[in-house]
Amino acid sequence: MIKAIDLFAGAGGLSYGFCLTGEYEFVAAAEINDNARATYKRNIVRNTPNFEFINNVVGYDFSALNQREDGKIDVVIGGPPCQGFSNANRQKNHLISMNNVLVKEYFRAIKQIKPKAFIMENVSMLESNTHRFYDTYKDNDEIENLISQGFDISKRTDNLVLTDRLFDGIDLEQLPNEDLSIYEIPGQLKQLLSVLRKNLDNERRLPSFLEKNTSIIKRKIVEYITATGETLHSGTIIVRDKLKLILSALQKNELDNARIDLEYLVDLQKLIEFIKEITDNELIGNYKYSKENGLKFITNSYSVIDYVNAILGNDYIQKGEVFNAEWFGVPQERRRFIVLGIRRDVYEKSGVELDYSKIIKTETVPTVGEAIMDLVEYEVSYNKEQDIQPYVQDKGISEYALLMRQNSEGVKNHIITKTTEKALNRFKKIKQGENFHSLDVEDKDTYSKPERTQNTIYLRLNPNKPSGTVVNVRKSMWIHPTLDRAISVREAARLQSFPDNFEFIGTKDSQYQQVGNAVPPLLAQGIAKILLQYLK
Repeated sequence: MIKAIDLFAGAGGLSYGFCLTGEYEFVAAAEINDNARATYKRNIVRNTPNFEFINNVVGYDFSALNQREDGKIDVVIGGPPCQGFSNANRQKNHLISMNNVLVKEYFRAIKQIKPKAFIMENVSMLESNTHRFYDTYKDNDEIENLISQGFDISKRTDNLVLTDRLFDGIDLEQLPNEDLSIYEIPGQLKQLLSVLRKNLDNERRLPSFLEKNTSIIKRKIVEYITATGETLHSGTIIVRDKLKLILSALQKNELDNARIDLEYLVDLQKLIEFIKEITDNELIGNYKYSKENGLKFITNSYSVIDYVNAILGNDYIQKGEVFNAEWFGVPQERRRFIVLGIRRDVYEKSGVELDYSKIIKTETVPTVGEAIMDLVEYEVSYNKEQDIQPYVQDKGISEYALLMRQNSEGVKNHIITKTTEKALNRFKKIKQGENFHSLDVEDKDTYSKPERTQNTIYLRLNPNKPSGTVVNVRKSMWIHPTLDRAISVREAARLQSFPDNFEFIGTKDSQYQQVGNAVPPLLAQGIAKILLQYLK
């Protein structure tokens, strides 16, 4: 068996696909979500002795792990998250994402283990020049050393706009050098005021938000005012005075009178968070302030893909390609950017060119109907602990459904969330292949800007075609092709090519999320087979 590890494993779609070949054994995996870990353990390594779940990849000693396996970890797979990469002037909530660190940790694992091959699965944007790392003191020496060796890591200057507004009473030019805690308010109060500011002009959401949170906001403001009552720092006094005005407006139910103060305070807290991110992540650069342009931070950045190419040096032959799950018999159009890397000595010994054009693609792609319509015979449940329902029919169903039934005694995870009367009325009006936009205006009243609603929202699936990309179908309110109800966890799993004996663990929301985040196992199996050309 070929020993492998899976980093950022989720529920295990990628690992499970490798296991389907019968050639791979997983000795470790990294996943921080408790429910996803439980699902992974139940389905993939239930009977694997000495399996290790890595709690945190940051700083983990992968060399020691490989030594414990006698140096025989030959494959590293995984999809480090890339959503939220540093992207100058586009990130609204954070300048820097932890995902930057995770991508670098993934390739640190490759460098320490030196496996025969690796698979890096992520969205195609990873190949884009848009996603970038900022220069930091933490890894500047490493980057400069790679550049000195001749690797192309082109840098550009980025102007990070921290704020383009003025704050009366605060010297923005000196602010980055001050004790920022003087201006901070407690986290829960900060979050509540941010949501309040966002909902001020939303006639539908504001009343319900105030009904639920006004008393909490008042109490938190009073607590802050009491705790800072003896302070002499002008910054804290400014913050306290703004909070007093907001408190008075809430007490009098005259929020419009506090709009300016609320915007001031929320924008100030956001600015403080930006400055702290720059400090905590040790970015290299300089602050620049002007009344005309506000406060900026000037730094250099380089693209993620340049970093990936350089950090592996000449040790690996690597090639990225956008793979479509349909190619491998998954009833879903799902495109993912996947990089295969083969260690140079293994690649040259194999004599096999890394050529994706030779992939044998399935001739007919299963449809939604072929994937899930046999499940209409089974009762859906609101109980996440639903018992297995033995199969009652095994004739006249599709080849794909039969494949999903292999080695299973029946149907489980056939669960849904309860549907509101409003949503149910929408379900009844939407035809196959249509979505939220097909509804009349009066049926869109709970959305403040219905024209911006994505085409995947309230989508009734067409049974005669493969589905679109499966995400969290509960949040997207996907509708069964013929029944006026939501798609169940099991039906979503079928669309992802998880067999019926693959059991999901956790809350209903978590199960839906695990399914939507996963790599389709049949896609993963196809990739695993490509690797076998070099490993056997």
